[in-house]
Amino acid sequence: MVDPPVWQGANLNFIEIEQHNSSDKSMSPIEILKQFNSCYVNIQTIAQDENWLLLIADKKIDPEAATHLGDTLHYLGEAMGCVEEIVEVKFNQEAE
Repeated sequence: MVDPPVWQGANLNFIEIEQHNSSDKSMSPIEILKQFNSCYVNIQTIAQDENWLLLIADKKIDPEAATHLGDTLHYLGEAMGCVEEIVEVKFNQEAE
């Protein structure tokens, strides 16, 4: 029997995520944007979660974790902005 993955001594419970296979059809820009948005909302929910904030306040995890999570949201937002431009151009072309 294989032991579950361990990170800093804690068992991780992984959320089953629908994965995109290369054998599947390609994602359209709007689908990519929707996936990014879903990730952003999930990460933002963690960043605002009371337990997450308590872990940081109680210094039970590296205080830089909050910074890393903020950076993740920032860069994900930047990536979303880039894809959003493509979606807007495509939408405008289809509207013409």
